[in-house]
Amino acid sequence: TRVEIDLDALRYNYKEMRRILPSDVKIAGIVKANAYGHDLITIARTLVNLNVDYLGVANIHEARALRSNGIHCDILVMGKTFEDDYDYAVKEGITLTLFDLEDARKLNLNASYDNKKVKVHIKYDTGFNRLGYSDLKQVVQDLEEIKGYEFIEIEGLFTHLALKDVESDDAQFDRFDELISTLRDLSYNIPIKHVCDSIGTIAYPNKLYDMVRLGAILYGYCSRKTPFELKPVMSMKTNITQIKEISVGEGVGYDYTFVADKVTKVATLPVGYADGLPRNLSNVGFVSINGERAQIIGLMCMDQCMVDITHIPDVNEGDEVVLFDNTHLSLTEVARLAKTNRNEILARIAIRVPRVIKSDDEKPVIIQYQDRI
Repeated sequence: TRVEIDLDALRYNYKEMRRILPSDVKIAGIVKANAYGHDLITIARTLVNLNVDYLGVANIHEARALRSNGIHCDILVMGKTFEDDYDYAVKEGITLTLFDLEDARKLNLNASYDNKKVKVHIKYDTGFNRLGYSDLKQVVQDLEEIKGYEFIEIEGLFTHLALKDVESDDAQFDRFDELISTLRDLSYNIPIKHVCDSIGTIAYPNKLYDMVRLGAILYGYCSRKTPFELKPVMSMKTNITQIKEISVGEGVGYDYTFVADKVTKVATLPVGYADGLPRNLSNVGFVSINGERAQIIGLMCMDQCMVDITHIPDVNEGDEVVLFDNTHLSLTEVARLAKTNRNEILARIAIRVPRVIKSDDEKPVIIQYQDRI
């Protein structure tokens, strides 16, 4: 079982987005959650080589992984960073997100020990109700104080859209614009303002501000129609480990949730929910073998699953099986059958699954995380 990562598809998606964006709008490539399961370091290096302006991660540990692997571009930690990690962030030049004055005071003090400025982006909650300042007067008041801190540089201001509908999105834009206007009246301009993720960037091309945060769209997915055809970067494959024939009335797997109503040829695959294939696909999902669909039968196991290959001729042990790709079985359909979204499936691909990194002009590289343990 492995996933294949097509770096040429990643490069294409990035270049197309760069082409359609105004030249003065920066791109933050979002590589959190192991770059949506694609491999943090590989994807980050590829984006850096494409001259991405920023890399966005969820926490300081992901930023630490980037720095320890020699990636020295600007990195924004979009979640909260706790005091224990301030010293590392300051020393390594990592940009942090702030939404609390007390955190700003502690960070400024910490940075003073190194006599080094640390860049921060201020998070303003315009309606997502997750992280960030919620009160305009409070954020303005705190920004006025932080502005005077010797070792903090307020580089950015951002929010996140809930993307419920145009009306609610517009209300969020209005709140963000109100804050910008208020700060401007105080002669306070923050250089990098950003709101839009992948969906927002496509849906609101006139509201891009100074930077956009591109995640899923770089990996080949967007729930809005894009002006170019996206290329999915990841495919997932395995190989048949055993084939057997069962009789009428025989069950398959735990609890016999599948019982054969005819003589059935069953192929066992060495992939299960511990590898990231959703257990919800039990008895409803499909795989592709020799270009034909084979239904997953019985409850999916932790490490294996079984599929019905009765109708597919010339199937042998060792044959390749496609779990999702861009040709035979799309991730979109797999996610729909599993009653989840594509990002969850991508991000939950387990570390025990090798990543096979492919590029037209290079020999494939296999990344085995378990070799590092």
